[in-house]
Amino acid sequence: MRVYLDHAATTRVFDEVAQEVMKLFTQFYGNASSTHSHGYEARRFYEEARTKIAKHLNVEPDEIYFTSGGTESDNIAIRGFLRANFPNGGHIITTQIEHPAVLEVAKQLEKEGYEVTYLKPTEEGYVTPDDFRKAIRKNTVLASIMWVNNETGVIQPIDEISKIAREHGIVLHSDAVQAIGKIRIDARLVDMLSASGHKFYAPKGCGFLYVSRSIKIEPIMYGGGHERGLRSGTENVPGAHGMAVALELIEKNYEAWSEKMKRLKEKIIDAIDSIPDHHINGSNTIFSHINVSFKGIHGESLATALDMCGISVSTASACASHHGKGRSHVLEAMGLEDWIVDGAIRISLGYDNSEDEIDYFLEVLQREISRLRSMS
Repeated sequence: MRVYLDHAATTRVFDEVAQEVMKLFTQFYGNASSTHSHGYEARRFYEEARTKIAKHLNVEPDEIYFTSGGTESDNIAIRGFLRANFPNGGHIITTQIEHPAVLEVAKQLEKEGYEVTYLKPTEEGYVTPDDFRKAIRKNTVLASIMWVNNETGVIQPIDEISKIAREHGIVLHSDAVQAIGKIRIDARLVDMLSASGHKFYAPKGCGFLYVSRSIKIEPIMYGGGHERGLRSGTENVPGAHGMAVALELIEKNYEAWSEKMKRLKEKIIDAIDSIPDHHINGSNTIFSHINVSFKGIHGESLATALDMCGISVSTASACASHHGKGRSHVLEAMGLEDWIVDGAIRISLGYDNSEDEIDYFLEVLQREISRLRSMS
């Protein structure tokens, strides 16, 4: 049996979404910017997708900009806002547990003269509103706080941080890549929000950025002036349509699917609790994520052993592998002991996982932990 438990890295495109996307590839393939009937057909799908996604987020269609994914959305939000409003510098607040798509931008901005505060999370994996308030300076102009951490699944206190940011007139951006399609969110809590289609059962290479009408933002790359001048490049109509269809399916089935995910997660945690010397990393986590460490076992060794049995889990963010860093910067920031940081694996469930798959996973997990511990 093969079992995929790495949905935080990417998801399998829903069958219904794949069929819809194929329809656009083969039947409605016109350039959405063309002024003929093929183009008008594609444009209709594109704008309908924008409207549906806006409705899902409780915002207006003209506040949604299509991009290639989360990284591009994060870059446009942060760099585009600063370029438009504070080109000569300012203070930015973010966290030590952001995805590299935000952390690497922040590091680059420091080289360009901006000041950046990186909030440290608690041992439970969340940043506190008090620490956010204490970090605010007279020249703080922007904050970027992720909605859900990609490694631990810890939900950050965005609602409380939003209130503080607004009290001080600070624009708030959130990388919501791990939140969209999993928890119901009101995008109006923030001023800008990033999302990536392949994290919620839509194709890779598509995403979107919400920007409140009240926010002035400039492009960071130039071309044909697509997306009202913010993001040039031929419109990815199949991708936009695929995202809208995926979110519609999730909305329609959310109650049943989320309950199933919660049940499967509880089953896994109950089984893990019977294994001595383990540590579950983070609290108040989303129903899809379990980040756990087993004493005496390196996370990569366990992930490899599981992979040999057909089970895919991860040890950290897939994107972190490109930085050549084996250890999780998230768990390190949480101040956890070395054995916890080195021993962690991330189990991320998807809506299509079954009870049989979880039974097989737990059987193999317990067997491989016993085997690896007997070898150490």
